[in-house]
Amino acid sequence: MLNFEHLDKHIQKLVDEGAFPGGALCVFHHNELVKETAYGTYNPETGDKTNVDTRFDVASLSKLFAGSAFMALCDQGVFSLDEPIHKSFPEFVGKREIRASANALLKEQPDELLGEADVTSLTWYNILIHNSGLGWAPLNLRCKSKEDAVNYILTMPLAYEPLTTVVYTDLGLILMGVAMEKRTGKGLDVLVDELVCKPLGLKHTGYNRVSHGAKKENTAPTEICAWRNMRVHGLVHDENCYFLDGVAGHAGVFSIARDVAKLAQSYLDALNGKPGVVKQETAQAMVRFQKMNRWDRRGIMFQLRILDTDAHTSPLGLQTFGHTGFTGTCMWCDPERELSFALLTNDVYNGRANRTTGRLRKGIVEELISAIDKEDTCK
Repeated sequence: MLNFEHLDKHIQKLVDEGAFPGGALCVFHHNELVKETAYGTYNPETGDKTNVDTRFDVASLSKLFAGSAFMALCDQGVFSLDEPIHKSFPEFVGKREIRASANALLKEQPDELLGEADVTSLTWYNILIHNSGLGWAPLNLRCKSKEDAVNYILTMPLAYEPLTTVVYTDLGLILMGVAMEKRTGKGLDVLVDELVCKPLGLKHTGYNRVSHGAKKENTAPTEICAWRNMRVHGLVHDENCYFLDGVAGHAGVFSIARDVAKLAQSYLDALNGKPGVVKQETAQAMVRFQKMNRWDRRGIMFQLRILDTDAHTSPLGLQTFGHTGFTGTCMWCDPERELSFALLTNDVYNGRANRTTGRLRKGIVEELISAIDKEDTCK
């Protein structure tokens, strides 16, 4: 019998100490739901307690939902990973300047010309393993419309020589989402619902369009945003996604821990040949090592187990795959243990400069793995 007493005490202690207001954890083990627990108060202003159906802004875990929809379209022959990006965006051809300043996440970079590279042969595979040469930009501050933002990404300088390393970025996923909309004639929110949420029975998951208004009921708020001059609640936290009406390939999805864990479990199922969002061979390719930089190991769409022993994935198995989200979320699959789990929090409620889950996740994962391994040892 699994005993999560130490894990629950550990997480509750973090909540009591103010690490994050609220959170929820859902765990599948040997294809069975073995834990679903809510912690804390998701909205400190109202005192509303977190419950298992509290929705969180999952931030970059949205990439797993949008990416899964894209890979499903690949399985259907609508797209191909090896397809050049210029098939969807004809202007994405020819040589581009390479400038360090093209990655605005690197502060105070000189606008020095570092060379040039041809983007014509870049594919969706390069986008999904993050080695396309694209950097990052605050589109909400530099563009006037979605069309303007797409054109900005397509024509901006590269941040580094493509294919040489991994530089994690949202911009390619934004292009991917727009390409999906152009080719299918459907909104990305509709595609994710049709290709991912409905097949998996994810009834509490989806995008919140800014133009449709905030959906605050049982939804965890995030931080006070200077750009919007308000506490963000019921609308996407990410500024670029907000600018794109709350629907983009890199952010915008709201979900509950159970639904995110179900998406994780669907990939373990697919790897074992069971029906899922993608075919077995597709899932196998997605979780296979593709490229890395000094620390970030990538599959296709997925982040892989980080080798640094201080990383929160270090207690997990060597074949682990998943992702994290800026707001305080993560989802991981450990095939060796037949384990999948999602931990959602609104850590960013305390301000992006005060986030804690990056350094606290490892302790949570260690307690979870301790409970799982004790149960497996006793069998």
